[in-house]
Amino acid sequence: MSAHSDWIEEQRRLLNCLPLGVMLTDAQGLIWCCNEVLAGLMGLSLDQIEGRCLYDWWPELVALEGTRPSLPYRRPSPASAAVEDWLSFKVRVQALELGIELGIELGGAQPRAYRVWSFQAEASRELAQTQADFVATVSHELRTPLTSIKGFVDTLLNAREQFDPAQVDRFLRIIKSQADRLTCLVEDILTVSRIQSGRLKNIPQRLGIAEVAERVLDQLADRYDARRVALDLPAGLPVIRADPDRLEQILTHLIDNALKYSDHPTLVRVRAGLDPEHDDRIQLSVDDQGTGIAPEHLSTLFHRFNRIDSPLTRQREGTGLGLYITKALVESLGGTIQVDSQLGRGSTFTVGLPVAQVVEALGGDPPGSRACPPGEVSARS
Repeated sequence: MSAHSDWIEEQRRLLNCLPLGVMLTDAQGLIWCCNEVLAGLMGLSLDQIEGRCLYDWWPELVALEGTRPSLPYRRPSPASAAVEDWLSFKVRVQALELGIELGIELGGAQPRAYRVWSFQAEASRELAQTQADFVATVSHELRTPLTSIKGFVDTLLNAREQFDPAQVDRFLRIIKSQADRLTCLVEDILTVSRIQSGRLKNIPQRLGIAEVAERVLDQLADRYDARRVALDLPAGLPVIRADPDRLEQILTHLIDNALKYSDHPTLVRVRAGLDPEHDDRIQLSVDDQGTGIAPEHLSTLFHRFNRIDSPLTRQREGTGLGLYITKALVESLGGTIQVDSQLGRGSTFTVGLPVAQVVEALGGDPPGSRACPPGEVSARS
């Protein structure tokens, strides 16, 4: 290793001790080294940054003269996010020019001029506002069932003898329904945390679509009239290989969403069949006759915290996480999801999943999965 390479490696070790993103460039903007903090901010590896020109990302910095501009940077999402193609960041940059005398032994008679650039990521105002709105929404969603549970429990504790058994049973069913709602909300928040941290794990098994769909309808029966959901799941469909809990989450979100945004007595139809264009995939669709989605909202429909603000939807409960989670879970199973919708006429969400035989023929499961040994119960990590 040359003396110059040794020197660069020493600088890299020093930069890695700093809590903010830092890079070292020459006067022309060629990046000699950077630290791991900066690589994390940019969503790239060290190899993808070092050796490139700083001005490829920020051409505005060519004219930098001691200022500290706030510049936009859009980094690729980590593979675990699976939903948003880009995450918006603000990067604050400071440059200091250093004259470093390396001497003739490093191959140059002239001193080399280096610049040290420090980067500090800032959440965009839009993201900060979205997150604040999300906190407010989740707080409301938690408070509503908790208030209901507390009210009915207090009533039963203070005046149970005044109610006949049928009324007591009704109160208990309401308490259970609200507790189930809280459980689903907490599970959604934990799932988002696992998705964002890359800790989402699947335990794939061979599954029939029909049995999973029927379980989901049983779980939704306390909240919705089961007669509003029509199943069209023909016998003899190939089995798929998926985590049963993840598939239940996917179907629960899609059916719950369809029922929530369509009025009684319209039907929600759940259909399954072979993909007409790919006979190695199962198509699972959930179709409603509800409010529908305007074309301008389709591009952000699967984004985290997304809530469509319109008179048709703002009165519905929800955190804006359901479809984000659904898409992430579908893709973690090696599947795809798409939506067709017309405002005021309804929506169709279609999930494509590979059949078990294809997954096994390819020699394994999607990344992030692990096989479920015989007798093991699928559990959330």
